[in-house]
Amino acid sequence: MSQPKNTYKIYRYDAASMNVSADSVEASNHEEAIALVEAMGFGSKCEIWDGRDLVATLNAERAA
Repeated sequence: MSQPKNTYKIYRYDAASMNVSADSVEASNHEEAIALVEAMGFGSKCEIWDGRDLVATLNAERAA
């Protein structure tokens, strides 16, 4: 039997750290949510939230 999915909110920011979009993903756990968001690609900064809990802050790597 599979684990129930949680809805994680994704907040993406631009280079000036201003919120530019809010999305959501369904995942079974924090690790899966992080992997899904990393696979989606994002701007210079991205936060993943599970309700009121900040799961991760990701920063896009820039090519030199």
